[in-house]
Amino acid sequence: MSDWQPDLYLKFAKERTQPSIDLAVRIDLSDPKRIIDIGCGPGNSTNVLKARWPQAQIVGLDNSEAMIDEARSKYPDMYWIHSDASGDLTKLGSFDIVFSNAAVQWMPNQQMLLPKLFAMLNKNGVLAVQVPCTKYMPIYTELEKLIAAEKWKDLLADIVSSDSTHAADFYYDILCGLAPQIDLWETNYFQVVNSHSDMVEWYSASGLRPYLDRLGGSPAQSEFLKEYENAVKNAYCTQIDGKLLFPYTRVFFIAKKI
Repeated sequence: MSDWQPDLYLKFAKERTQPSIDLAVRIDLSDPKRIIDIGCGPGNSTNVLKARWPQAQIVGLDNSEAMIDEARSKYPDMYWIHSDASGDLTKLGSFDIVFSNAAVQWMPNQQMLLPKLFAMLNKNGVLAVQVPCTKYMPIYTELEKLIAAEKWKDLLADIVSSDSTHAADFYYDILCGLAPQIDLWETNYFQVVNSHSDMVEWYSASGLRPYLDRLGGSPAQSEFLKEYENAVKNAYCTQIDGKLLFPYTRVFFIAKKI
């Protein structure tokens, strides 16, 4: 899959950053010494951590070279690592907070990944994670219907999306064997957008990426996006002021190491 596009991702920077703010404020540690942001992207979530704990040593890690370059450019006073979080991270040492905002769902085998991240914690440290839960949202279900349609299935149905989203119970079943203290919650963020095309553009920076990559810059890509936007129009109603409510479900959890 092609590398991430920081400019497209950050077009909705406020909406993408708010969950990291909400997660950070729930972490009950007053003076963590070392923090790592797993899947830091362009550094917007890492900057939230720096604002909350300015005295901490904070590391941002991401496997996207484009995202790390953007983070280094925007926040040169922080430490950035271009690396794959699913690999061996033991050389980085241990941390008081292992944080991840909207990134774990892109990484393989979360059942193995989360215990590995938890093992990076110092005593009384916390693993704090936010992940989207798109599997029941029309922005996702309409995409599933479209790629299974006769017109597109031969071209797109074989794509296994690299993101894997789950409901809260999935994460609880992983965490309950690791930590006696788990804080787990779900939030719907009602984003106000101007048009259905804005919804499609939002999703183009994440869940649509593997399908747009397959279609490249061909006329078929434009046709696919038009059909997808029409499907989204049928799923999301316009409000009386002409704008749209775009509810987006996110699962949060904080697990403390005793």
